[in-house]
Amino acid sequence: MGTTTWLFGLPCSGKTTLAEGLIGPETVHLDGDYLRDTLNSDLGFSKEDRTENLRRAAGVARALNDQGFDVVASFITPYRSQRELIAESLENVSFVYVNAPLEVCEKRDVKGMYEQARNGEIEGFTGIDAPFEEPERPEVEVEVRTATHSKEANIKRINAELDRKFEPSHVFIGRWQPLHDGHRTIIDSAADNGKHVIIAIRDTELSEKNPLTAQERRELIEDVYEDHPNVETMILPDVDTVAIGRDVGYSV
Repeated sequence: MGTTTWLFGLPCSGKTTLAEGLIGPETVHLDGDYLRDTLNSDLGFSKEDRTENLRRAAGVARALNDQGFDVVASFITPYRSQRELIAESLENVSFVYVNAPLEVCEKRDVKGMYEQARNGEIEGFTGIDAPFEEPERPEVEVEVRTATHSKEANIKRINAELDRKFEPSHVFIGRWQPLHDGHRTIIDSAADNGKHVIIAIRDTELSEKNPLTAQERRELIEDVYEDHPNVETMILPDVDTVAIGRDVGYSV
């Protein structure tokens, strides 16, 4: 079963650019403009036609997912009700809100669509005379800001968040008194590949062997991995025994 990553946002917010950077060897890109020119060329831009456009696109994505293909979809998807429809239609869908201010989108518009909409030459244009409903936090897995972050940084963040959702986390538990090169070699093997990593810090009592508090160690580790959004830290009560439930799928 494949998965679908659904990028949505204002026209010219950067959806297609990010989608192209997310495509892998077994990934299909469904682009709103392409489907409008082909499969959905019979549809207009009323709310009803926009919803039908997205319903059909979700149907194509589901058929591809059922055959094991991952899908990256880039559609404006302006209404919350439309995003709810897509969520109901697809079993494994993740929504990515591509957030860019309206004025930035207008500056990027090489086709002049925003200008035409402001001049009344295009009706029902999202952001001008048709609404774009901002997403509520629970409906999106990732929000990226293309006006302030590079394409590469946003793609890295999207991949990290989706890995966190679909793949097991890598949990490393230790005293880290301090974090040394040997520790980093092991942790980096997961972190540098975009895997979700949790570094759990044992809250040991201060002693000659344990000179740093848990919070001090946490801050040092976070400084080391500040450029890795897929790495997070947590403080645990001091433990020296970890039970591994191999019979339920745990592994070391």
